Amino acid sequence: MSEEEIYDYISENQNNIEIVKKIKERVASSETEEIRVKIETKHWYGFSEPFLGKEKHTIITTKKTMQEILDEVVNRAKKEINLSIDLLIEKRGLKI
Repeated sequence: MSEEEIYDYISENQNNIEIVKKIKERVASSETEEIRVKIETKHWYGFSEPFLGKEKHTIITTKKTMQEILDEVVNRAKKEINLSIDLLIEKRGLKI
């Protein structure tokens, strides 16, 4: 992995953190305690004429549970950033 790819990965994770924080604010300001999450997946179906079909799922949870999930997403992204920074330090250490 090149340094540029590592920087891009760090940037991507930082952007994801910002998006998740905005979602968490929206969840916190919700008027109800019930939070609905919609998940859409795509799968190939058929044999002779395959097509890409969508499946939609809805999960209903509490505001507190959703905030905990979003906190965990942020924590994992931060860990990925820290690991990437460590990798950059190692790469630069080998070049000296």
